Amino acid sequence: MHLLTATVTPFFPNGTIDFASLERLLSFQDAVGNGVVLLGSTGEGLSLTKKEKQALICFACDLQLKVPLFVGTSGTLLEEVLDWIHFCNDLPISGFLMTTPIYTKPKLCGQILWFEAVLNAAKHPAILYNIPSRAATPLYLDTVKALAHHPQFLGIKDSGGSLEEFQSYKSIAPHIQLYCGDDVLWSEMAACGAHGLISVLSNAWPEEAREYVLNPQEQDYRSLWMETCRWVYTTTNPIGIKAILAYKKAITHAQLRLPLSIEDFDLENVSPAVESMLAWPKLRTSVFSYS
Repeated sequence: MHLLTATVTPFFPNGTIDFASLERLLSFQDAVGNGVVLLGSTGEGLSLTKKEKQALICFACDLQLKVPLFVGTSGTLLEEVLDWIHFCNDLPISGFLMTTPIYTKPKLCGQILWFEAVLNAAKHPAILYNIPSRAATPLYLDTVKALAHHPQFLGIKDSGGSLEEFQSYKSIAPHIQLYCGDDVLWSEMAACGAHGLISVLSNAWPEEAREYVLNPQEQDYRSLWMETCRWVYTTTNPIGIKAILAYKKAITHAQLRLPLSIEDFDLENVSPAVESMLAWPKLRTSVFSYS
C-alpha cells in the first residue's frame, strides 16, 4: 500500500508563497516516507501563476526528497499544459497527476485525444485523475481502455465516489495502479484492490495516515479517521485542511487564494478535528512532531 499526500500550498497574508512552511510540510512527509503531490486542487495549482509554479517545483526538487514527488497538470488550454509538462520534464520528479479537463466538458473522443497529447509530451509517468465533481465529466471508462497500454500511463486517482466505477477501471486495466482519491473511502477501496491513497488529511497527520493506509481494515483507525473527515470536509477542499494546519502551526497562516476563503469554514470545527486524532493509538517511536 502506498500513500501520497496532496500537499497544500502555504501562503502569507499578502498572497505570496510561504516557502518556509512548504519546506516544513515536505520535510515531515519525507521523514515518514509519504510521497507528495504538488499543485493539485489541494495545492491550489490553478490559482498560481506560471512563474510561481515553476519556483515552487524547483524549490521542492532542490530539497532532494527521498520520497516520490508528483506534479499536477491541469487546465483547458492545451498549449499551456504542454508548456508546463515540457518544463517539468527536465526536473527530477517522479511523475505527473493529469486532471480531466475542467469546465469544457469534453466527450469521449475529445478526452482521449487530450490525454493522448499530454501523455505523448510527458517524459515521466502519469496518474490520470478522475474528479467529476470539479471537472463536470468523469474519466471515461473507454478513455482508460483506449490508453491502457500507453507507456506513460502509470495509474488512476479515483475521486469519483463510486466503488462500482473503481472496480470497472480495475477490470479494464488490471495492470494500472489505482489510487483512492477520497480519504473517506480508503477502507472500502483498499478492500477492492486499491494500490494506495492520495490523501488530504495526511498533510496534518502524516504518521497516522501512513499507519491507516497500511492497516485499512483496523476498525479503531477507521473510526477515528472517519470522525476527523466529518469535521474537515464540511467545506470545499483545501479550506478545512489549511485551517487545521494553521491551528497545529504546521503552516504560518491559513491563507487561501480567491475564490476560496477561510470564511467559508466554521473554525469551531478545528478543535474537534484535532482532538479526535489525539485518541489515535500511539506509535512506539514517533518519527517527528509538529510542536
